[in-house]
Amino acid sequence: MTATDTSTTSTEWLPRFERSLQAGDPLGASDTLRKSGLNGWVRKDHYDLAVKAIERIGPAPRVRLDWAERLMAHPRRVDKELAVLIVSPLARTHFHELSRIGYRLARDDDWAVRESAAALLGEVLTEAWANTIPLLREWVSGPDSRLRRAVIVAAKYAARTRKPEWAEALLDLIEPALRDHEEYVRKNLGPFAIGDQFVRSYPDATLARLRRWMHDPDENVRWNVAMALSAASGARLGQKAPDILEFLASDDRPFVRGAVRAAERRIRTLAA
Repeated sequence: MTATDTSTTSTEWLPRFERSLQAGDPLGASDTLRKSGLNGWVRKDHYDLAVKAIERIGPAPRVRLDWAERLMAHPRRVDKELAVLIVSPLARTHFHELSRIGYRLARDDDWAVRESAAALLGEVLTEAWANTIPLLREWVSGPDSRLRRAVIVAAKYAARTRKPEWAEALLDLIEPALRDHEEYVRKNLGPFAIGDQFVRSYPDATLARLRRWMHDPDENVRWNVAMALSAASGARLGQKAPDILEFLASDDRPFVRGAVRAAERRIRTLAA
């Protein structure tokens, strides 16, 4: 849900948005929201206002789910993003339905819709942990790279809670993706999920895993380990654990060496 600086800051659209929802017309509401932006992109603060309007109306769960289904039947980005916002409050009570929605949207052709889907799955994982993590374990080893990537991002969202009892299970969840050959998955794993979040939420547990993973001969695993230390938070951890990059530097494969150099550059920048 990317904001655009050139879209109107007016809230003239908001009463029309609310009237459409009150009339049971989510597509009309979505059309109004879309027109508040530019070229299909809606400002984040407009989405925030839309969420507040939905909460004021207070639709019942079955109404929320019906609206979401109607919106997802249409190809526009804003329709699908609004569908996610409408159903997100049901993460704890209707996790089965929301998992299906997340599964569907995580495979969408529009990258912004996939972002919304990953955020939704992260919310479901956080709110319905025990019921959701077995499903995500299945997806992360499945054939669809977009779905595998959504699981990784969902795990990152769940890691933000910093619940200590979740540390090992979340690390176990993302571990199968370390060997993933898809660039789309890799870029969201080592430098993003691990290097940007896991090292902050669970520094000790993550460091222990990185030291274990670095011994795996698979070059994708080693790339992810090195690139986890190329993110700002990861580089701070790397300053305290030079042994990881020292070990990986002995790998003569260009793919791994490039990741090691990227991490070393970031660590030097922090030290300067």
